Amino acid sequence: MVHPEPHGIALAVESKERASEILFHLLPSCASDEEVQGVPGLRITRRYRTAIELQVLGEPARLRLFGLPARLWRSAEASTLDKWIDPDSMQLCWRSSPRSWTQVEREHHAQWEDDNDRYTQVTQRGAWLSSGLLRRAALLHTVANTFLIDGYRGAAFDVARLVLRSSHVHEQGPGPHNFIAALVDPVCGLSLLLKRFRGDTDESYGRDQQFVLGDVGNTAVLDFRATIERPPSRLTPELWQAILRRVPQTGLTSSLSPGVIAGLCGLGTS
Repeated sequence: MVHPEPHGIALAVESKERASEILFHLLPSCASDEEVQGVPGLRITRRYRTAIELQVLGEPARLRLFGLPARLWRSAEASTLDKWIDPDSMQLCWRSSPRSWTQVEREHHAQWEDDNDRYTQVTQRGAWLSSGLLRRAALLHTVANTFLIDGYRGAAFDVARLVLRSSHVHEQGPGPHNFIAALVDPVCGLSLLLKRFRGDTDESYGRDQQFVLGDVGNTAVLDFRATIERPPSRLTPELWQAILRRVPQTGLTSSLSPGVIAGLCGLGTS
């Protein structure tokens, strides 16, 4: 669950294991002669009874992680050390310098995140897409029957590019096109247009679909790839059915006709 806030976002965390995973990937560390792992300058700036707050020093945006008691947050922070083969050889920037950037973080930022660098400029122009999607993450479960999602980001041809790969349960509630329809909604969606579609418009066939969306200013591209989820062989039929009962049964529409595709694309697109 992601909750937008005036100066950042709040993210619900359901277990100590997930908390440890998040902190391991976010908190900056560095081995000798290697680049910084995590987010340079990120620190735990506040601790609450059931939450912690993270912030890049000198930046206004904040990330609040909540849902666990304080002792579990401290335990999750400590358990991040177990993920390193030799934690004693690591420089744990968030621990060694809790109130200022370390020299290695400043050097990393100057090399890889210089505002004058072309790649940095491209990613900054398109950063609104990742932010907007994160704030609308609930759509994946409220208007579509998303089973699993992952992705990655990069840049190509001076445009920030985000690839999302999702799996959906065949004939179990609304399909992935509902998520796309919500994203291009003129009131609550993002400034996106559907530029390309690949796949069968009749989702009853259970085939993969690809939606490529972009903005008018050509600053960001969303490549959304939807596949059909089959019952995993290791799951019992009873457990699979229990999972399906949690998938929504209704959505914005029931089918994606060629007319709907044309309407989403608009004139002048292919």
